[in-house]
This record gives sequence, structure tokens and C-alpha cells, in this order.
Amino acid sequence: MQTLQQLTQEAQALARGEIVLTGSEKEVARQLQICNSCRYCEGFCAVFPAMTRRLEFGKADIHYLANLCHNCGACLHACQYAPPHEFAINVPKSMATVRGQTYADYAWPKALGGLYKSNGLTVSMALALSLSLFLILAIQSNGTLWGGPVENGFYAIFPHNLMVSMFAPIFLWSVLALALGVIEVLARSHAGHQRCAFELSRSG
Repeated sequence: MQTLQQLTQEAQALARGEIVLTGSEKEVARQLQICNSCRYCEGFCAVFPAMTRRLEFGKADIHYLANLCHNCGACLHACQYAPPHEFAINVPKSMATVRGQTYADYAWPKALGGLYKSNGLTVSMALALSLSLFLILAIQSNGTLWGGPVENGFYAIFPHNLMVSMFAPIFLWSVLALALGVIEVLARSHAGHQRCAFELSRSG
């Protein structure tokens, strides 16, 4: 639970146009700064060479690195600062938390982003409804699922045109949603890097 002081500070930062990190993003930034000092895991995966290109980590950097991590866990097992050390470095767990949030943040349409919080139930319900609709359409097309002509095999029960008419829109919708999500990720990353460059030039 955030304290009133933390909420006030975040509101003031937003009013100044600053990008406020969430608690999980701040934790990733903290761990990456420690990793950047150690660099023992530099050859393990693509996250660590990319990490060394930054001294500080903004929201766009954290989102990019979180999705670059594929949660293999090799760095956790090799890390000398992993729990129970007081630094409590657990990069895969911290990255997974942020990565899950980015799935919801960059989803299109936005209203569907919240479904990631209950993805098991969502996938189960979508599968059950899709299968039911598929069977209903097959029955309407053939009159029955049993006793149809066997010479045409599978397509006698589930016609090719029926499958195309059902699955082509789903495929195109998925491609569109992924493309728009990627565009938004790139746009936010570019804006974050521009803001970072501006702040560095102003401080210099």
C-alpha cells in the first residue's frame, strides 16, 4: 500500500511532466544498477550486454529489458547477491512482474489488457466458446455431426470454407493487435529516449 507521501510525490512528478516508475519498475532499476556494477552475468543472455549501455534506467529501458529477458533463471543461480543476501537480487522474478504488466499496458484494444490478470480463465472461456460456436456452425452446415458421407473425410463434417471464415478473421485480428502493440512500444521507447537525452543535455 502506497503512503500518502508517495502518492503526493508521484502526483507532483506527473504534474511536472516526469515519467513516474511503478514500484516493480523501481525494483528492476535498483537490481539492474547493482548488476551493472558486478557484470558477472554479462555473457549469459542478451539482457546484460544491453543493460551495460545505460547508467540509469527509465521506464522505456525497463520495459525493453523486461521483454528481452526470457526467464531462463541462469543469472539467479549464478548471482552472489541473490537471496538471502541483503541485496536480494532476483532478476528473473522482477523482470517477469514488469513483463506481465507491459502485456496489459501495450495490449490493443486497451479494454482487453485487464484480461492478462486472469489469463487462465480467459483462455479457458475463449476456447470453450470458440469450440461451441465451431460445432454449432458445423451442425447448421451439415445438419449433423454423425452419419455424414465418409468419402470426403474430415471436410465432410467441417467444411474448409467454414474453417477459413472462422479462423481467418481471428488470425488477422491477432496480427493487427500485435502490430499496434509493437508500434506503441517503439513510440514510447523513442519518446523515453528523447526525454532522457533532453534531461542529460539540460543537466550538462
